[in-house]
Amino acid sequence: MLIQPALPADFVSIKAKKAFLYEGPSSSTDKEFIITEGYPLQVVVRLKDWIKVKDHLGKISWIKSADITRDRNVMTLNDNVNLFYKPTTDSVHLAKIDKDITLKLLSPFPTNGWIKVKTLSQNIEGYIRAEDVWGL
Repeated sequence: MLIQPALPADFVSIKAKKAFLYEGPSSSTDKEFIITEGYPLQVVVRLKDWIKVKDHLGKISWIKSADITRDRNVMTLNDNVNLFYKPTTDSVHLAKIDKDITLKLLSPFPTNGWIKVKTLSQNIEGYIRAEDVWGL
C-alpha cells in the first residue's frame, strides 16, 4: 500500500469586482451566483480556462480562471469574531468582525490556533482564531 502525504487545500480569491459561478465549465451553462472581489474559494479541479471550486457552504461550481487570483483571503464564519493585536486573548482588542466578512490572509500557517489577517476596509492587521474563518 502506498501512502501519500496529505496536501494542503488549494485556495484562490476573486480578483474581479464581480464574477459569476457557473453550473459547468462553460459560459453557456447556467449562472448560479454572482460573487464579489476577495471572496475565497477552494479549488477542486483545474482545467485550462475553468476551475471547479467549492465555497464556504460546500457548494460546488465553476469559475473562469481569468476571474481569480492566488492571493489568499479567508471569510469569517461567525458574528463578533475578535481581532487582537497579538495571538492571545490577553492582547489589545482591535475590532469585532461580523459574519461572512472577507479578510486578507497574511500568513497561511496557524500558530497555536491563530492566524494573522488584515481587514480589507480599514487595513487593520491583527490575529484571529483559525477556527473562526473558512479558507485555510
